[in-house]
Amino acid sequence: MVHPHKSYGRLDHNLPKLNVHKSAVLDLAFSPFMDNLLATGAEDGMVKITVLPDDGAYEKVETSNATLEGHLKKVSIVRFHPAANNVITSIAYDNALKVWDIEKSQQMISLDDVHPDLPQSVEWNENGSLLATSCKDKLVRIMDPRAPKSVIKTLGTEGGKSRVVWFDNHNLLGVVGFSKTNQRQYAVYDPKKFDAPLNVTDLDSSGSTFIPYYDVDTSVLFLAGKGDASIRYFEVVSEDPYVHFLSDFRDNESVKGACFLPKTVCDVKSCEIAVCYRVMRDWISPVSFLVPRKSDLFQSDIFPDTYAGVPSMTASEWGGGENKPIIKRSLKPGSAIPTSSASETKFNASSSSSSSHAEEPSSKGAGNAEAALALALAKIKELEDKLAKLEASKQ
Repeated sequence: MVHPHKSYGRLDHNLPKLNVHKSAVLDLAFSPFMDNLLATGAEDGMVKITVLPDDGAYEKVETSNATLEGHLKKVSIVRFHPAANNVITSIAYDNALKVWDIEKSQQMISLDDVHPDLPQSVEWNENGSLLATSCKDKLVRIMDPRAPKSVIKTLGTEGGKSRVVWFDNHNLLGVVGFSKTNQRQYAVYDPKKFDAPLNVTDLDSSGSTFIPYYDVDTSVLFLAGKGDASIRYFEVVSEDPYVHFLSDFRDNESVKGACFLPKTVCDVKSCEIAVCYRVMRDWISPVSFLVPRKSDLFQSDIFPDTYAGVPSMTASEWGGGENKPIIKRSLKPGSAIPTSSASETKFNASSSSSSSHAEEPSSKGAGNAEAALALALAKIKELEDKLAKLEASKQ
């Protein structure tokens, strides 16, 4: 059983602003291989790639390191490839899905005719061999973007506003959205038999859109929601009915948004399996999810080898048709962090920016796992110090 509790307190989010777009930003994503490499999509129809400075002076960064131009309308979604270095996909209001090599600032793939209406979500599967999308036309699609004729599709949730989520360890695909009668629901699909869902379950009549997060290590699906005051979580299995309700976290104030942190930041000593940052009206509310166990031993059953945040191939290898499994690492304290030859392909931070703050980190390569870990630990330590001072001021 997983028990949620607010273990971090309250974080004020009066943070400095990043100014690389001339219009509103609609989506953002951090690189899984370099935690200060940020992609943003905006109403100007551009995707910007920016290396954030180590000193946190983001408001001084007014020039991105790379600009990806090609969409005809505002960009609504950006997602990094989970295995290939420097590969990102984007979707815009022109209904086009594009894949980019950000190192070369070049478009690799453009699928302009796959979606007749606005795509509402897009997610890579675990090794990045496939993309799944949900669309305003109420269809769910699975495709290998390198092979446009590979697209398969089926009816998703009939009420629209749906999102897709891969259950890779069970070879399943999930969709969360609304029914015809505006009931929030989830559906489970077998990608190999994509003609109809395996299960469809209504949950409630709330009008807020679900934000799904799946922890593949524990097979736990978390459903937060814009406007919700709770986070529900479920266990996903390989047999009917495929999804079992576990419990929920409840609060008395609704959220504007939510995201989950990488598994590598979880405190394995306290059996913390997930951390969610909820965006409130004017602060950030972190929630920790724990498995209640009392032992000083490493719990290998709830902490199997996990995503290492190290690329397993280069952009050219993936673009050439290769598929490689993601690189994993142990979360056991003291375990070595894996490296990869694909990390040798650097993100050239100075290629398209004159900003001194952006050029400074260019020697870090996007796959330098040790440097990325050191940066992450430093940020965590800084956050812990701020929280300690905040708690002390309340007493």
